[in-house]
Amino acid sequence: MLTGHKLRMGKIFREDGKTFIVAMDHGLGGPQPGLIDPGDTIAKVIAGKPDAILTNMGVINKYADQLSQLHAVLLTIPSDRTAIPYIKQAIKLGVDGVKVSYFGPFDRTKYMAWRDIAIECHEWGMPLMTEPVPMTKSPWEGGVFITDAETVARVARMCFELGADILKVAYTGSPASFREVVTACPAPVTILGGAKIENERDALEVIKGAIDGGGAGITMGRNVWKVPNVTGMVRAIAKIIHENATVDDAVKELQ
Repeated sequence: MLTGHKLRMGKIFREDGKTFIVAMDHGLGGPQPGLIDPGDTIAKVIAGKPDAILTNMGVINKYADQLSQLHAVLLTIPSDRTAIPYIKQAIKLGVDGVKVSYFGPFDRTKYMAWRDIAIECHEWGMPLMTEPVPMTKSPWEGGVFITDAETVARVARMCFELGADILKVAYTGSPASFREVVTACPAPVTILGGAKIENERDALEVIKGAIDGGGAGITMGRNVWKVPNVTGMVRAIAKIIHENATVDDAVKELQ
């Protein structure tokens, strides 16, 4: 393994083997509440001390001074073979990892394209996060996430076999079922947030369940920065991930 890869993975994950990545790559879909002013949101997030932010190239270029305060920054790149040139661009940007994703019905060809991306990433010492999200139909057709442990474990393991260094997957509903996913995938597994959960405490319960199930942390966006107290939410999540705090203890950060 290249030294650069080790150094970057060491920035993404703390000594406890866990990470708290705030996903802020949603702006590709246009401005939305919580991300209207990226700089303001980044400031609130950083004040709570997460480990990393995942975002897009424009945000990294514009807010590099703020982002430099983090342990790590990850870049979202295209999810097909057109992503190959982005790996060198990621190195020029100084980021510590790149992420690809696929939302939709199982399509082996979509996942197999990630093997070429993984080869290029490993050539340059760039960690690769994959986000495989099986759905009943495409998002544009009203599809919903498939979150049973068997399905999530299958796509997570496939991504590992194709060269993924980090996984971002849906939570399966309980610590016991999520442990099946973690056991099936030798790469560290983080959970996505998906749609905004109505209550912050419920979001913390999901995160706690993933950690208790052996998860390596979260890569979550709307449930972090689409809340009234962004900094408090970041602190609460960090306590669960890195201090193994109870939800009752963590939720005090929101008061």
